[in-house]
Amino acid sequence: MQLKSLLLPAVASAFIAAVSQAPSPAPVSEAPPQAAGYSLVFEDNFHPLDLSADGRGDHNWYNGVWFRHQLPPNSNVETTHGYLSIHWKREQGTPETSITTLSRDLRHFRAWRYGYFEAQMKWRPVRGSWPAFWLIPVQDAQRTNMYGSTRESGEIDIFEGQGERTHDYYATIHDWINSKDAHNNGGNNRLTLPSQTDYAQWHTYGLLWTPGKMTWYFDNVPIHSESTYGVFDMQDYYLALTEQVGPNWKYGSTVGVDENDMSLDVRWVRVWQQR
Repeated sequence: MQLKSLLLPAVASAFIAAVSQAPSPAPVSEAPPQAAGYSLVFEDNFHPLDLSADGRGDHNWYNGVWFRHQLPPNSNVETTHGYLSIHWKREQGTPETSITTLSRDLRHFRAWRYGYFEAQMKWRPVRGSWPAFWLIPVQDAQRTNMYGSTRESGEIDIFEGQGERTHDYYATIHDWINSKDAHNNGGNNRLTLPSQTDYAQWHTYGLLWTPGKMTWYFDNVPIHSESTYGVFDMQDYYLALTEQVGPNWKYGSTVGVDENDMSLDVRWVRVWQQR
């Protein structure tokens, strides 16, 4: 995997200043600069947490990604200390804990095509921790993603982390064709943040998605851009927040993992769109 430089020198000093202090939530009436002119279409600060008890009904969040058949208990998703905590616990017996904005019966969802997506999060970078903030198409879950004889779906990873790589930020897009990862930007999705970056502190993780292009932001500073695959212009994407176990991208592996409880903490999630 090719290592990418984070920023051009001209903006490096601005980035360092931005990450030197914990970001504060912007007024919800005003979009961040990268989404100027956009309107807030979804916000959740988890007061209270609107998590479906059984995966059905009209709620903000549902336990589990639809294609994962083993679910941890709802109690692994909790609000304490004024924010949301999504726990992976060793005794749960499953590799991940996820919440999404798509119901388990696929009847209710909050999904979007294009916009600015952001969350304020923190997590402890320890071996085995694999947090993720990502987007998945509703059409994939509902099996309406057939184009001719081809089943195709996108995947947008706004952020993925690996606990042993304390300054790496993974920003990835995938084009899944007939259940195979046919195209992705895996050659340049690994970004290196400044050495003083501390993932255990609050930071804002964002993605600006416009037709044909995606740009990733960390604390409101652009860190990477990619041209998109055509499938992204044909599908509507729901949110997912995940804490899972897997050192060195080995999903579900606990080899060398000493922690019994790892969490992704989230203060708020917002989606902005052009009207």
